[in-house]
Amino acid sequence: MIHHLVCFRFKAGTTPEQVERAGQALLGMKGRIPEIREIRWGPNFGPSTNDYTHVLTVLLDDMAAVGRYLAHPVHVQVVAEALAPIREARLAIDVEG
Repeated sequence: MIHHLVCFRFKAGTTPEQVERAGQALLGMKGRIPEIREIRWGPNFGPSTNDYTHVLTVLLDDMAAVGRYLAHPVHVQVVAEALAPIREARLAIDVEG
């Protein structure tokens, strides 16, 4: 299994409601993208909170599944519509576990 972790930092002026809508859009990918086994979204409670305030965790079978997930039209649409307008930076990590 691959844990696909994405840490997010949002643009200045982004409201909590915008972040909440983005999170709900991300969570809404489950059931629409077959490769997703589990998905979680929430605030970063660690010491890097000032750098990356929120974290997405997606559990997928293998790196091939990660590639299909990233290219899936639903993922592409969610990123373009819900994240791109408010995202300042992101850090993606894929780890086996």
